[in-house]
Amino acid sequence: MSLTDYIDDLPEQSVVEYLRQHPEFFTEHEELLARIEIPHAAGSAVSLVEKQLAVLRDENRHLQRKFDDLIAIAHINEKLSRRIQNLIITFTSAVNPEEFFNLLYSELSNEFQTDAIVIRLFEAPPTSLIGRSEFVEYDAQIFTLFENLLENNQPNCGRLLDTQNNYLFHNNNMSSAVLVPLGLPKANGILAMGSKDVSRFHAGMGTDLLKYMGDMISQLLKLWQRVD
Repeated sequence: MSLTDYIDDLPEQSVVEYLRQHPEFFTEHEELLARIEIPHAAGSAVSLVEKQLAVLRDENRHLQRKFDDLIAIAHINEKLSRRIQNLIITFTSAVNPEEFFNLLYSELSNEFQTDAIVIRLFEAPPTSLIGRSEFVEYDAQIFTLFENLLENNQPNCGRLLDTQNNYLFHNNNMSSAVLVPLGLPKANGILAMGSKDVSRFHAGMGTDLLKYMGDMISQLLKLWQRVD
């Protein structure tokens, strides 16, 4: 049997394994690179070198897109960080609960360009806050809608379940939203910001910063709940 016949009879997987274990093979036999031809989808053939260059160009474009996405997310998170810092400074300037909640709604609406903001705290209000709509009686059916959010104590961004949307925003259903758990040390409430723009709130947003904002608002809420 000639060497050519022997090579032709080799199982394809054996050739693949050999090349995988000897990546230097084509370095030592460079003359083969230009002779090996790979059929092209258009019907023509390209050399292995050209094929490798095409693959590298595709990988480079893919990596560049991922890099661009990361840069875009970094810019979003940087802006979000500055917004949250400014918000905390503004909220701490309130002199009474009424002003605090007014600032909370107006500033969040301006900073996050939302179409609706809702706060729901599943607990009885202190005397000084009786009558405020933010405090609602515990309802097991309603609580179940947000059980995972409150147990994980991490913000969610994106589309809401229809049942969540209906409870929070009633007939003004939002196409995207942010749900931020409220309450320290255990989450027992929600800050919801909704938008009619489906791309306004998405999974790429910085949830760590939103969690920080939620913790700060929760701490301020605790201070006002102690005021009677």
